[in-house]
Amino acid sequence: MAKKKSKKNKSNKSSASGGATSSTAATGGATAPAAASAGVTATSSEVPASRVPRSASSTKTTAAVRGSRRKRQQRTKVAIIAGIVTVVVVAIAVQVVRELNRPGERFASQGNVHLVSLASPHVPYNSNPPTSGPHMPSVAGWGSYTEPVEDEYLVHNLEDAGIVLWYELGTPEENDARVAALEEVSRGYDRIVIAPRDDLGSQYVVTAWTRLQRFDEIDAEAMVKFIEAYEGIDHHPR
Repeated sequence: MAKKKSKKNKSNKSSASGGATSSTAATGGATAPAAASAGVTATSSEVPASRVPRSASSTKTTAAVRGSRRKRQQRTKVAIIAGIVTVVVVAIAVQVVRELNRPGERFASQGNVHLVSLASPHVPYNSNPPTSGPHMPSVAGWGSYTEPVEDEYLVHNLEDAGIVLWYELGTPEENDARVAALEEVSRGYDRIVIAPRDDLGSQYVVTAWTRLQRFDEIDAEAMVKFIEAYEGIDHHPR
């Protein structure tokens, strides 16, 4: 009986020893988080140092992005300005070319001053026949004449969107023939005056406001082109 009891004691000791081992294992298991915790502490102590280069790199990247954006905006502005300038230049060029291609010689405008009477002094006209400048308050009647009409009336006709077809003053028979020829050319147009002029300088002259074209003979095509270009354009000051 005593031996059996002794075996029990040994068994109890083994159990106790096993429990201690379990306890040690448990303790060993408990030391792992501590080590991990220590590792975390060590890592966290290094974070501020590692952030410095990342922050500087981020700042450089942001500055580079902003610089690139500014350059794109500048390029866009330059492109827009260049486009506007191009449009303006092209418009001016088109206008210049169009002006050069318009029929007749161009004279500078001498203004639209109204005279009190035919005796009122005024600056000399800068073309012969006149194409602009001081004139009477009223116009000459639209139509054909075989006797000269005062310049001061006919200039007002030009201002009022008219065309004057001049012919060299000749004999009554010559005048009738020239009037008939010019009436044929200007048929269908309303604001037309056909009038003779002494010492015209050529057989025929066609005038509009600031425009003049000379002809040694009837050139229906060129005369109609001139009329088409200027008849109906009002020139009163605005």
